Amino acid sequence: MPDDFKIPPPQWPDEKKLIDALKTQIKSILSSQHETGTSTRYAVPEKMVKAIADLATNAWKAKIKMIDNSSGEVRDEMRRVYRPIEGMFASFQELGVEIKDHTGEIFDYGLPLKVVTTQPTPGITKERVIETLKPTIYWQEHIIQMGEVVIATPA
Repeated sequence: MPDDFKIPPPQWPDEKKLIDALKTQIKSILSSQHETGTSTRYAVPEKMVKAIADLATNAWKAKIKMIDNSSGEVRDEMRRVYRPIEGMFASFQELGVEIKDHTGEIFDYGLPLKVVTTQPTPGITKERVIETLKPTIYWQEHIIQMGEVVIATPA
């Protein structure tokens, strides 16, 4: 084989110099964050955040349709399908996604919820969420979807 076609051996940078440079950059970033009181946030495409919220909402909708309203148990005909849905919820939890159904909770106008409608109800003294139309979705403790609810109000 002619010498013209020899591939030179790879030239690797000095690992110690690279590690030292990275340490210096990280210390600089952390120092500036400490001085300004800011923190680094990961840039996540908005489409991905919306897709996570949509997946979580649709999984939640499927799950609540599998439950018998009177007993609170999984309907017999839905048991086989319910297991994979529960698996999805476990995966959401591993990703840091929390799906919050507000049904039954006392309502406070300071909560980050959109009230779609109210229903005057005799015999109650405090507003209460009687139906969650869309759950609140948190990702890494940040709201990525505001919940939508129906509330009962004192008549």
